[in-house]
Parts: sequence; C-alpha cells; structure tokens
Amino acid sequence: MANNRKDSITFNFDVSAYRLLGRELITDRITALFELVKNAYDANAENVSVEFQNINPLSTDSKIIIKDDGIGMQFSDIKNKWMVIGTSSKRRERLSPPPHRRKVSGKKGVGRFAVDKLGEKLILKTKKKEDKQLLCLETDWSHYSGLENSQFKLNFEDEKPFFTDVENSYWYEDSLKNNQGTILEISLVSEIWTKDDINRAYKELSKLVSPNTDIKKTYPFNITIKAPYEGFENKIVKTQLIDFATEKIQLSYNIDKETQEILQYNKIEKYLSIKNVPKRPCGLLKLNIYYFNEEDKARYRKHFGTTLDGIKIYRDGIITTPFAEYVSDRNKKKDILGIDKRRWSGFFDRLSNRDLLGYVEITDENNPNIIESTNRQGFVDNEAWGELHSFVIEQISQLEQYLSNLKKTQRKATKSNLGGTNKDLKELKKDIALIKKDASPVVKEKLKNIEANLGKIQGSVNKSIKEYAKLEKETKQKENLFFSLVSLQTYAAMFSHMTKHTIGHILTSAEYFNNNYPNPKLENRFIKISKNIYNEMLKLRKGVDFMLKYAKSDTEFEEINLKDLVTNLFNDIYYDRFLKENINTEIAINEELILNYNRKSIEDIFDNLISNSIKALKGIDNKHIKCSSITTKNDLTILFSDNGIGIKEEDRFRIFDIFFTKTSEDGGAGMGLYMVKTRVEAMQGNIEVVENEFKPNGATLKITLPFKK
Repeated sequence: MANNRKDSITFNFDVSAYRLLGRELITDRITALFELVKNAYDANAENVSVEFQNINPLSTDSKIIIKDDGIGMQFSDIKNKWMVIGTSSKRRERLSPPPHRRKVSGKKGVGRFAVDKLGEKLILKTKKKEDKQLLCLETDWSHYSGLENSQFKLNFEDEKPFFTDVENSYWYEDSLKNNQGTILEISLVSEIWTKDDINRAYKELSKLVSPNTDIKKTYPFNITIKAPYEGFENKIVKTQLIDFATEKIQLSYNIDKETQEILQYNKIEKYLSIKNVPKRPCGLLKLNIYYFNEEDKARYRKHFGTTLDGIKIYRDGIITTPFAEYVSDRNKKKDILGIDKRRWSGFFDRLSNRDLLGYVEITDENNPNIIESTNRQGFVDNEAWGELHSFVIEQISQLEQYLSNLKKTQRKATKSNLGGTNKDLKELKKDIALIKKDASPVVKEKLKNIEANLGKIQGSVNKSIKEYAKLEKETKQKENLFFSLVSLQTYAAMFSHMTKHTIGHILTSAEYFNNNYPNPKLENRFIKISKNIYNEMLKLRKGVDFMLKYAKSDTEFEEINLKDLVTNLFNDIYYDRFLKENINTEIAINEELILNYNRKSIEDIFDNLISNSIKALKGIDNKHIKCSSITTKNDLTILFSDNGIGIKEEDRFRIFDIFFTKTSEDGGAGMGLYMVKTRVEAMQGNIEVVENEFKPNGATLKITLPFKK
C-alpha cells in the first residue's frame, strides 16, 4: 500500500559557508574593506571613517573600526537582513531611503562576510536616529572556524553542526548622543597593515565614486582614513580628478532615440568624430577615456603619487568589479577589458592600461544584463558583457588610429626639420666664408674654429637623417612582415587544401599510367591524363609561386594587371574551394588596369576579401561573389560584393577594427578586414561599407584608390 504522507526537509548552511563567503570568495583585504565601505554608502551615510589601531605590530589591542552616519539598524534589520545570507532586500529595494535615494550597490547579500577577511571577531554597534540605545552584536568567526575543524573529524552519520546553529550574542548600550549610524569594530586582526598597505587602501578607495559624479551635490559621501602613520592621522579620501590628460574622449547616448555615441576616426580628414549608432546588446552607456603621453604621465605621477590604472566600470556612480586588486607584478593584474591582452601590440602603436584612465558608466535601468560576479573580480560571461568589452576596445582602437597618424605627422615634421637644419647649416657656412675674406687674422682664426664645429654639427645632422630614414624603413618592414605572416596563415590553409587535392589527382593519374602503360588501345586515354597531370602541375606551381612572393620585400614595386591578378585568385587559387562550396563568381573588370605597386600587398587585399566572403556565405543558397571596378580621371573604385549574411548597421563602423569578428566559429580571427584596410590605406586609399548589390541580403565593400589612366 502506497504511503501518501508528505514530510518536509529544510536546507541548512554548513559551517564552512562562512569561509567560502568570506575568506575564500573575497580574496583580497582591500576588496573586503571596499565591501564594508560600500555598505555604508547603501545605508545613506554621508560620512564614513576607517580607523586602524595598533596594526603594526599586531597585538590583542589591534583593531579596524569602520564608522558611518547612515540610517542604522534595528533588531528586525539585524535578524532579517544582516544575519541572513544572500538577503534580497537590496534587490527588492534598489533605492536607499530619502533624502539621497541612492542606487544601492550591493545586491548579493555576502558583503558582510568581508569582515572575516579583516579579523576574526566583530562587534557591531548600530542605532537609528529615533532609538535611545545602541544595539550591539558580537560575531566570533574563530568559533565558526573551530566548528568547521571539528566537523572534519566527525563521521558522515554523526550529527554535524551547521552555520545556523551558532549563537551570536547581542545586547543594548546607552547612547548619550541623538545620532544614527553603524560601527564595525573588528579585532583579532588577521594581517599587519604597513604604511604602504594604508596608502594602497587610500588610493583604491579614491576610485570608489566615479570622478564624473558630482558627489557634493548628488551623492554626498566622504571617506576618512585614520592610521598611525605620518600623513594618515586623519586623511580625507579625495577622488582623483583628471587634470593632465593629453586627449579627452567623452561618449554618451540618446535614450529617446535609443542611439549610442561611438568614436570614429576620419581617415581622409585625419580627425576624430562622434557618430550615433543603434543601441547594442550591452545597453546604452557613457564612456570617458583620458590618454596621457609620456610628459603628461610624468605630471600625473608627480601630482597624485600613483600610475595610470586603465579603465574602470561604474554602476550608478559607484565602482563595480574588479576593484581593489593588487599584485606586485603589474603584468599579472587582471585585464578584464582585454586592453593589454591584445596580441602583437608592439607592431601597432597599441595603447595599454599604462597610457589610459577611463570610466564606463552603466546603470541598472540601461544595462540590466551586465552582471557582476559574486567574487567581485569579474562579470558574468554573457552577450551583454561581451558587447561591452568589444565596445570599449573599439573606441580605444579608433583613438589609436588617430594617435598613430599624429605620430606619423610629427615624424614627418621632425624629418623635415632635420632637413631644414642641414640646409641652414650649409647657408651659415657660406656666410662665414664670406665674412672671413675681409676679417682680421684673429677673427679668421675664431671663424675657422666655428667652421670646424659647424662641420661636426652638420655631420651629426646628416648622420641623424640617415639613421632616421633607416629606422623608418625597418619599422615599415617589421609591420609589413607581420601583415604578411597573418595573411600567409590564411593562405596556407587554402594552399594546403589545394595541394592535397592536386597531388591526389596527380597520384591517381600516375598510378593509372604505372598500371596500364604501354597499351596502344589506351593511347587517347593516356594523352588526356597527361594533359590533366600537366594542368595540375601548373596549378601547383602557381600556388607555390604565390606563396614564394611572401619572401619578397614589400618595397619591391612592379606593374600589376588587376584583372589578371583577380582572375588568377578566382579561377585558380580558390577554384576548388568555390567548387566545393557551390559559390558562383563574377569578375566585372573590363579594362586593362595596371597598378604600380607591391604585388603581395594587392594579393593580400583580395585574398582576405575572398576568405571573408566565403565565411559570410555559409548556410546561404545560390551563393555569389562579385568583383567589379569603375575608373575616373583620378580614382579607381573596386566593388567587392557577396550575398552572404551581410553587415548589421551597428557593426558598419567597426568591422575593420582589429580582432572584430562575427565568424569566430568558422576560424575568423578579426584580422582579415583590418589587414585589407591597412593595405588600402598604405596605398593612400580608403575602404568603406556601402549599399549592397545583392539585396535583400549581402554586403558590398568599396575600395577607392588614387589612379591615373
């Protein structure tokens, strides 16, 4: 007979929960300090002090006291919020009480366990304004640790203590003042705090509130550090305002039109502009980027006593994650936005966190899907976070292009100045020679010495001009070498595919000869197979020749027939791939267009365009790729089109950015179109996305090159 009686069972927290949520989840003591100060912010505090007592060396009198003038707590708050793990009160009540109505920064209900990272014992004293007494609560984390250790010695069947079994003492104390707030008195301090540690805490807490937030008017929140070190006896934490930046970028959004501002480098006019694009999956946001050249970096370090620290993310004016991270080796720091992780930075004038300060401003309303991870050291890996990450990198990339051109302009000016100096020195020597004719013997002797010195200076200038030219050439060769290597990687895959099939065909034909020759009855068959072997060998040789061109110097120019080059790629190199993928091709280059340029560079352009189109055509019926050209008196326009998946409007301004790809699952690395753009710009040309030829879907890229018939 079935038993229909239903019993219930409740979840309990193991005593180990305190360690998992405290010492191990919050891995850094500055992070722990951050959590507790943020709790004061959420409690509407206008002032919070962090006091360190007897913390070097440690003793029984060592304490860390965090005191705020927030709204305080009553017994019901202690019982139902402070003592409840993962309480959802902040998730339900996203605004703090009047008058500030702040967006609360805590949501997960684990910040209070940060206390355990700082010390083993806590006495909490709290009071609301209307209450007459202080409510006091004692939590001894060492007791939890003892229970955990004893638990490990118990058999599985034995009764085990749980987190919820531990009793925490509370009591009331008289309060002489009609004030409010909370005091956290942490004793049995875990680690010594040196002056460097206190200084680090100061610097990290200075980043808590966004510099772009007017905290005095909107969010009055003052932090004071008190420590037994010179300069920290009663030091007010100040937000580090940006006064020394070389370049300043500010991007915002239009919430009514749901458009986002992005940075766009104008390649023709050589300036930065701001464009509006549709909202992306990360939501609307603000971004401020501050770039510092070497001189301004030095000014910043001297004024603030610290180095640049990259771009931080703030939600509703308060820093999110990761914050307060410290490692002695800066190269091992988390690079959550991937600014320093971008490959091959040495070739591309890449900016790093050492060159930038920045602030991403997100909000609960605009960016609900950007979610901080529980350990406060990252974000949940979803589409919204991926798009935010890409957005920041794309804006930095546009700034890099602008700065790179600025450096080129400065280098040209330097080169010109060197040449001008050399010319001036020659004229000066002529003037001295004229003066010497009528000068006295004494003056002539002095002028002779001056001439000798001028000769040395002129020699140095000439040497500098030659060294400068040599350095320019070497730098260009290194950059072109990198482009070639990456392009070669793509081509090598195509060449390997072609070689495999070509050799297979040759082996099959050779085997037929080996098994059947001589045989007069098969003479016609032998002739046909011989022609096939010859054609396959020609195809293989073309492939080898194509690859060998990568060994040539990029400074080697030649006359190139554009139609022949494109035809060779379409009908020979990529023929097998087009056949396999059922791709129809069309070449509409009617004129015999001759370009005087480096062949490898031109081949790189079309090789990458073809490769990109093949990926875009995956899953498309009636696949088509077309290459056409239009010539005017001064320009050659090349249109390269396919009827693939097309390019979204929000991606039109970033598809040429390095490492941007929508085809990573098909092997896309985000290098192809960046390389095309770079090669085109090296020819003083331009590339852009225009209205596509194959409507309703597809994409057309327009390349414009200076050209004379």
